Amino acid sequence: MEKHKCILAVAPHPDDLDFGCPITLKNFIKQGYDVYYVIITNGENGSKDKKLTKDQRIKIRREEQMQAAAKVGAKKVYFWGYRDGFLEYKEELRKKLTLLIKALKPELVFSFDPANRAFDNINLFHRDHRIAADLCYDSVFAAKNDYIYPHKNGPHRVDRIFFFGTDKPNYFVDITDEIDFKLDVLSSYSSQFPNFENFSKFYKENFDNHTKKYKYSEAFRVMEVVQVSY
Repeated sequence: MEKHKCILAVAPHPDDLDFGCPITLKNFIKQGYDVYYVIITNGENGSKDKKLTKDQRIKIRREEQMQAAAKVGAKKVYFWGYRDGFLEYKEELRKKLTLLIKALKPELVFSFDPANRAFDNINLFHRDHRIAADLCYDSVFAAKNDYIYPHKNGPHRVDRIFFFGTDKPNYFVDITDEIDFKLDVLSSYSSQFPNFENFSKFYKENFDNHTKKYKYSEAFRVMEVVQVSY
C-alpha cells in the first residue's frame, strides 16, 4: 500500500499561509499530498470594517480563510480560536499541536521561521508570528519523543520543516507564472483588502522578489529534522 503523504501548515492568522506558501502547497497537493491548515487565532483584528462586531469579524475571517484554502486545495482547516494579537506561549498549545502532529503524521511542516529575529519589518515580526513559530518548532521536536505528550499512534518524526518569512532562505519556488493565482487566493480576504486592485499593484512591486533567479518566488529555509542515533 502506498504511504499516505501529508503536510501540516501552521500559522497564527487567516492569510498568513496565503502570503507565505500557497503555490508551494498547491504544487505538493498535485504530487499527492493532503494538506491540513492550523490557524491558531481568529484573526479578528485584521478586518478594516469598523462597523462589524467582534463575532461578525471572526465569522468573516474564517469564511475568507476557508475560501482561500479551497482555492489552494487544502483538505481541512483547523481553527483554534485564540485571540488575535494576544497569542501567548502556553503548554496547552504546544500539547495540542504536538498531539496533532502525532495524529496526522505529516512528512512536511510549514511555519514562520523562528530563527528570523531581524525585527526590520513590524508586519512580519510582531508577537503572534514569533510565538506561533516557536510553538511549531518546539512541537515538531516534542512529536518525535515517546514521552512528551504520549499518543496512541506513538511518536512521529517530521522529515522537513519549510520555514517561510525567513531571512536566510535556501530554497526558492518559482511562482512567476502563477503570481495571478496567488493574488486570486489573497483576494479572498476582502475584509482586509477592500481595495484589492491597489493592493495587487503594491504586492507585485514589493512582495515575493526574493531572488534574482525568478521574477516572483516563494522563499523558505528548509530544515531536515534529524533523529540522533546511539
